[in-house]
Amino acid sequence: EAYGLEDAPGTSVGEIEETVYDAVSDVLKYVVVNGHTVPADRIEVNAEEERVRAPYDRETIGSAPAFEDLSGEFDRRLRAHYEEPA
Repeated sequence: EAYGLEDAPGTSVGEIEETVYDAVSDVLKYVVVNGHTVPADRIEVNAEEERVRAPYDRETIGSAPAFEDLSGEFDRRLRAHYEEPA
């Protein structure tokens, strides 16, 4: 069952298509929605309602880069897109 992702105001952005875990720590790094990557460290999961909320607006998520190989370079670009410190 796919969880739905909501943006900061609570608008549905789409269903989570993919979850990306860090191989070493097994920590959830990113979720992918409609082909766009969202950092997972600030998302809130509501397991009861099968919803996930990200602290970003729909436009920011919709213009985020597609997931590439897990690398420091990709992580820096993604965090720059979401204006977060790397």
